[in-house]
Amino acid sequence: MGDNSTTSPTPSQASALTAGNVGLILYLSFLVVIALFGNGLLLTVIVKRQLLQNVHYYFILSLATSDFLNALLKIPTTILGKFDRGWYPSYIICYFTTPLGVLFGAASVFSLSAVAVNRYFVISSPLNYSDRMPPLLAKIILAVIWLSSFCLATPPVLWREKEAICRSGNISKEHYTSEVLYFFLALWLFVILIPSIVMSVSYVKIYLIARYHALQIDSQNQASTLCQQTKKRRKDFKAAAVLAVIGGIFILCWFPFFVVQTVHKFGKSKISPIYFNVFLCVMYTNSALDPILLFLFNAEIRRALIKMLCKALFKPKALSSQSELSSFLNQGT
Repeated sequence: MGDNSTTSPTPSQASALTAGNVGLILYLSFLVVIALFGNGLLLTVIVKRQLLQNVHYYFILSLATSDFLNALLKIPTTILGKFDRGWYPSYIICYFTTPLGVLFGAASVFSLSAVAVNRYFVISSPLNYSDRMPPLLAKIILAVIWLSSFCLATPPVLWREKEAICRSGNISKEHYTSEVLYFFLALWLFVILIPSIVMSVSYVKIYLIARYHALQIDSQNQASTLCQQTKKRRKDFKAAAVLAVIGGIFILCWFPFFVVQTVHKFGKSKISPIYFNVFLCVMYTNSALDPILLFLFNAEIRRALIKMLCKALFKPKALSSQSELSSFLNQGT
């Protein structure tokens, strides 16, 4: 990620395409297709099947939106940059696309953090949950998530020269202190460390509640384990486990690239483009993985998808049959 998430350690204006670059372009193009299709389908399911009646899906919608926009607007600029670093037809486009990596990455991890905290509220106090997380508060949190992501993404374009942003991708030497503070405080602290701590604490607490709940079940008779409340709690714990995996995958996908970018920007040693490209692919893969994991392991989303597909596939045929029957009856009269 970073403010120059598509900047290679050895940038060039227009280098010949090597076999490695061709493979990278093909893989990123594949990711764009998968991420756009998967997240677009997820967004459609959430909106069409009225899953937004559940506050939990407000934050899932935000996550899917950030992944979709990342695949639509940011990854293609990386692909174009592999053909020619100076592909920008105008500096205005350059200033627009440069902050997108931070914007969508921050929105994703903030949404995941909100998902973790919200799931903890659901499990820790199910009776008071509606009071602790009303729809209006969830919408305010979403607005704060995207506003704070925008604020984190834009500072570098305010002090860097246009040549540094659009061509070389280098940090500003005249504003070196600002660059250090921005990269280590804004990005490392707010995009990696704090969200990681929030998600870790939330899911550890959820695990402790789940273990306590399991011990309570074991201490009771077998009939009590079949009650509706127990089934619902198990369902909540399973959903939390899936979301914990998604949050962990995000950190695993983005953390290596952060390390590479940090060493490349501020360290004395140079990073091989091979490592840079590999970790770049791993980072972007996250946008395609999220919807796949949600469709595979979230039963509610999966059922909503099946219902939507069945309705789309079979409803027109049913209507056609009804119209044919009506026409036949009218002819008979």
